[in-house]
Amino acid sequence: MSPRSSFKRLKHFESDEESDDSGFPIKVFVVQAKLSPEEISGLISMVEQQQSMRMLELCSIPAEADVIVTGIQMKKRLERHISWQLAKRRAIVSPQWIKDSVAKEQLMPCGDYAAIQELHDETVHNCPNPKGCDVCSGTSQPEAEVAPSSLSYKARYACQRASPLVCANQSLAKEIDILRRARELEGEAMSALAYERAVATYRLAYPHVINPSKLEFDLAKISSVGKKVQVKIEEYLTTGQILEAREILASQRFRSLSEFNTIYGIGPVTARQLYDRGMSTLEHLESYYDIRAHNPVLEEQTNPNIIESQVKRLSTKGIPEVTVQVGLALRHDLSQKIPREEVREMHVLVMKELETLQHGCVSTIVGGYRRGKEESNDVDIVISHKDWRGGGEKIKGLCTRLVKHLYNKGLVTHVMHLSSFRPHNAVRTGHWDSLEKALTIFRLPQSEGTSRIHRRLDLIFASPEAYWTAVTGWTGSKMFERDLRLWAKDEKGYKFDSTGITRRHDSKLFYPKSEQEVFEILGLEWVDPTLRNTGV
Repeated sequence: MSPRSSFKRLKHFESDEESDDSGFPIKVFVVQAKLSPEEISGLISMVEQQQSMRMLELCSIPAEADVIVTGIQMKKRLERHISWQLAKRRAIVSPQWIKDSVAKEQLMPCGDYAAIQELHDETVHNCPNPKGCDVCSGTSQPEAEVAPSSLSYKARYACQRASPLVCANQSLAKEIDILRRARELEGEAMSALAYERAVATYRLAYPHVINPSKLEFDLAKISSVGKKVQVKIEEYLTTGQILEAREILASQRFRSLSEFNTIYGIGPVTARQLYDRGMSTLEHLESYYDIRAHNPVLEEQTNPNIIESQVKRLSTKGIPEVTVQVGLALRHDLSQKIPREEVREMHVLVMKELETLQHGCVSTIVGGYRRGKEESNDVDIVISHKDWRGGGEKIKGLCTRLVKHLYNKGLVTHVMHLSSFRPHNAVRTGHWDSLEKALTIFRLPQSEGTSRIHRRLDLIFASPEAYWTAVTGWTGSKMFERDLRLWAKDEKGYKFDSTGITRRHDSKLFYPKSEQEVFEILGLEWVDPTLRNTGV
């Protein structure tokens, strides 16, 4: 079985259905709660560095896992992260199960590692038994072996490397990322990109802690890192920090630009202009934009006529103007991370309301959530229709209809951006408006004992033939997607974006019917979403 073929049972949409296939590799989901970054990094490294055969494979969605690994021992705590119904249909084991299985090069009996005693019997029953082997009961060595993945940290392109969420050189990468962030805020794009590539390589792709005594040997094995970056790495390994990074963090300008850039509608250019005008705090911005304590902007923006006018502008003036005042007024809400449980709750509610408008829609939560992050800055949902032939017509205009419907239900409070479909253009350089999108502010219904706050919700509608390229394009992370486009162009002569894959010499369009097929068309080995985390 090839690494790619082992993914044939991957669910296309998030559900609680059980896996219907058997065999190696066994898919493992790690609940990161109650585990330290070092423990998480260690488990990921063990899975990624299996020697004789690839028994285990990380996945980002609990429902797709054969085994769920957790340090949690109480039912109520576990239910914060996965449903109890799903837990009863999976093997729920402690982290030691991974450690012993990898060390002994065979799957250990799950029952001996049951994390929740209340689920001991279910864990024994649900322990995977690949291809009929009795390893799962601890009696023999499995016969079937799987070819090791061809993903290599030495690869030039990030889309060819495995980049887990937590890894060996994370502290080094965080230090380098400060330099990247400073360059980005100052508009030094090329320098920022160089540091971003360094972060993608050292934080995630390189599987070992860089050893100061073998620095030249380690650096020689890693591509696409310039001399300036190497000097910074040497400084960090020698002193435990990068002096320039410490100076940047102490800089009032950096702190101000960083803070301004967190406000929706304020990019690095605007942030620099505001700072150059003498503003250095968010309170200064509030005064400049006339945001008062009672937030009149919110009262104005939640007026039904305002929402309706934004929707009507689609047919005449295109993209609605982003309102900086709203971002300022809502900054306390929007700055708070969104836990996975709330992401799922938002997704379920949105799709429930969409069903009342159009039956048969399908969706995937993308972004950091799909890459396995415990908390997200916003929620991105790619939506299409299951009817391959007629679904494109069924979802035209559905984004606008859904936004209006969610507003009328009190769920969407602000619209930051609305766009309609445009035909695919093979020579187009930008791809922002080839999908139908709504960038909104969303708030779940208030419930007793639960305080709901405003969240960023992005809805991306794609025709069925563009659904999987949209899912791939919106999953991220940034460097992974950049290199995916670069690989398609330079190595395959294709143009890849969220609307499809185009062969450049004759403009032939390819419409994959799964995300795995996206990778196959581009001639790439499959990279699980949990291994596409190229940033800090």
